[in-house]
Order: sequence, then C-alpha cells, then structure tokens
Amino acid sequence: MIQEPAIRTRDLAKRYDETVALAGLTMTIPRGAIFGFLGPNGAGKTTAVKLLLGLARPTSGEAEVLGVRIGERASRRRVGYLPELFRYQPWLTAREVLALHCELIGLDRAAWPREIADALAVVGLTDRGSDRVSAYSKGMQQRLGLGVALLGDPELVLLDEPTSALDPVGRHDVREITRALRDRGVTVFLNSHLLSEVEQVCDRVPIVDRGRVLL
Repeated sequence: MIQEPAIRTRDLAKRYDETVALAGLTMTIPRGAIFGFLGPNGAGKTTAVKLLLGLARPTSGEAEVLGVRIGERASRRRVGYLPELFRYQPWLTAREVLALHCELIGLDRAAWPREIADALAVVGLTDRGSDRVSAYSKGMQQRLGLGVALLGDPELVLLDEPTSALDPVGRHDVREITRALRDRGVTVFLNSHLLSEVEQVCDRVPIVDRGRVLL
C-alpha cells in the first residue's frame, strides 16, 4: 500500500482584501523528512502553516495533511505544532503545562504519565520537570514548547521559527531534537528565515517570498 505524503498542496492561496499572503503554493512533502520552508519575515510562511492547520481558510486551492483534507478535525489529530510566539503560565511547572495540554488534546488520562515523561526526556527537561516556567530560560521554554508539540505521538510536527531569539546553544539543542524526530520517523515542517539553520538539518528547502515559492 502506497502511503500518502505528509503534506500535499495544489495552488493554495490566501488573500486578505487586496493583500496576497500566499499565492498558489504547490508542494509535496514525503513522510519522514525534515522540510525547511525558508523566506524573509512576511513572506507567507506562517500563513501557510495556519492554512495547513485549519486555523485559516484558503481563498483558493486545496491541500491534504496526512491524507486528510485541511480544515477537517481529523487532519489535526496526528499533528504537533510549535507556534512562533507562545507563552505558558509562569506559575505552572513543566509537568503541569504538559498535563494541561494532554487534557486539551483529549489524551486518555491513564496515558498522561508516560506521555509527559517521554516528552520531557526527548527535549532534555527530565531533571527540570518540576520547576516552574518562570524559572526557565528562553531556550528551556522553547524546549518545553517542543515537548508540548510532541504529545500524542504525532506523525507530523510543524515548527514555526523554532530557533527565533535563541542563543547558539539553544539553537544547537533545537537542531538535535529535530534530527531525533526524523530518526523516529516523524515528518518535520520547519519555518525559518535563517538559512544557516535550515541548511544544517533539512532534507529539502524551498524558498518563499511575497507569497510565492521561488525555488
């Protein structure tokens, strides 16, 4: 049986009044790869992610995620997501943040301890799982965000500027986690405006600018 690609889009476009946020995006992303989506800020990268997640509706075109049409709830059940800008309640511990998101995504409560332990282990926070978010550095918070994105054993993980505002050590850590995901067979869709980051980990890197894929 031939497996559906992780992502497939055909002429996917989004307009906001007269502004073209994404113009005719056509691409196919195989499973088990790290796919870099490279372009300057404002190029349409985040718009593409929002469309793939069903957080925005396309103006035209179509797409499937893991074989399911975008916009349908089933297309998000096997997808993890790390937004570019996120904040967790500073008074919660890392384990409490993960438990909250286990509940939000509807995981069976009996599975929570294993899911939380696995997520903390993958992102290297096992020893800091009982610390409050307020005590975390920016890099540790980014790791925690990655841990949240990994709950439920997703087949596809979308990372929107995952190394933004991180120091060199933090960027290295994110790269290592991304490679580990690929080694586990997870498909990674990585948005970035940093060529130096995507060229180190990605298997394929199209370039997008002003809502169009240039390469």
